[in-house]
Amino acid sequence: MTTFAKATAGLLLVTTAGCASSGNTTSTPGDPFEGFNRTMYGFNDELDKAVLEPVAKGYRAVTNKPIRKGVRNFLGNLREPVTFVNNVLQGDLVSAGDTTGRFLINSTVGLVGILDVANNFESLEGPREDFGQTLGVWGVEGGPYLVLPFLGSTNPRDLLGTGADIAFDPLTWTEFEGDDAFMVGRAVVGAISAREGAIETIDNLRSTQADPYTAVRRIYGQTRAAAIRNGEEDPSAYENLPDFDEEYEEY
Repeated sequence: MTTFAKATAGLLLVTTAGCASSGNTTSTPGDPFEGFNRTMYGFNDELDKAVLEPVAKGYRAVTNKPIRKGVRNFLGNLREPVTFVNNVLQGDLVSAGDTTGRFLINSTVGLVGILDVANNFESLEGPREDFGQTLGVWGVEGGPYLVLPFLGSTNPRDLLGTGADIAFDPLTWTEFEGDDAFMVGRAVVGAISAREGAIETIDNLRSTQADPYTAVRRIYGQTRAAAIRNGEEDPSAYENLPDFDEEYEEY
């Protein structure tokens, strides 16, 4: 399989559907390319409505929850080697050990990951990591917000991280009979599965937000920041709060 083909398949794995955009195109702090980004959001949204959304709803209609969960588990299990590499790069050897254990259990007892058996062991629970998160842990700033065709929301740090994760994935370099078909199928099924899981979220966003573009930009930033912190409290959350002790002394 060519490197280009595998890289293309890898990018499809992180495809996200765009949402409708409206409003002015004046750039805002952190979004200097807002005009371009809104155009790409519009493109992604129309593509989603025409192709991905109908396919995702059709997929939901012909499957049940256990089947869809098994597909998500299988795809998630394939990502565990990438999480392991990022655990190590972040210096989190405990989580690296948990990831290894989770992968081995689910790949064997869990029938190549279809059953998330490791989820029954609290000690093996842990978030999946990517190189964008690793760079964030290292102190690398995300940079300006970007919306790219097919890929959706990202930033320079996370875009670089996506490329690195493709390189970290053993399946990118493993050659076997039918590897082309497997990688493309993995990418397509992953995109459909992810879109199916977001049906209600995106429908709600489109129906309740006057400017979905702004909402998704905010959600993306908050979600990525939380992923980098791994659940730890945001150290800047209380930076701008008034000094209540001093105010109280004034009375």
